[in-house]
Amino acid sequence: MATKKHKAPPGLDYAPITGPTSTLGFGVVQATKGDENSATSAAFRRLYPVLRPDHPNAPWLQPTCFRHDVLLPPGASDELWCARRLTQAYDEQGFSLKDLVVVVTMRFPEVELRPQVMRLHEAWEMARSFAIDRLVRIYGTAAICIMHVPARAARPGPPHVHILVPARELLPSGFGKFARPLATDEGREIMDIEWEAWRTRAGSLKDADQTACSGLQERA
Repeated sequence: MATKKHKAPPGLDYAPITGPTSTLGFGVVQATKGDENSATSAAFRRLYPVLRPDHPNAPWLQPTCFRHDVLLPPGASDELWCARRLTQAYDEQGFSLKDLVVVVTMRFPEVELRPQVMRLHEAWEMARSFAIDRLVRIYGTAAICIMHVPARAARPGPPHVHILVPARELLPSGFGKFARPLATDEGREIMDIEWEAWRTRAGSLKDADQTACSGLQERA
């Protein structure tokens, strides 16, 4: 299946690009003329899937997502180890740039359909480790990992993790050049390949661990 860009449906802040991996979502949030989109608003709406404050400028209370974390590349300021400070800094240093945030979404239907295969904490660690190794370290960007479990809010849909990547490298001096080709339509193809390889590797490691544990139990 080739990648295809679609018009953004109501309520979504980017035009989704589909590809061969049905459980993977991808798109780039871009600035709009009315300033409806920003890096800050992109993080805000995902950190608060329910009980959302009235506006991103209002005080950010405890996020209502299931879990979240901010990942920084080496040398980045510790002051940006906070989703709000990170995204506000990106917006302040944007200078009317178009590309704001790369959104990569990993869905984990097996958590509910086959819990013997994967639990919530395993899905979280798989997505988070992927973000560190294949995004932060390769492209020198920051990343915000946000996990949603819709069933806990009586909503449909499988557990999933949004990885929000401000679209420029993060240097000790601030934001630098754009993270190309990740922050383009081509990024979808890259993520399909990278995520498939990562999941295959993670599954192989899990099988090896289970085999080793079985061997130890037999000898005990």
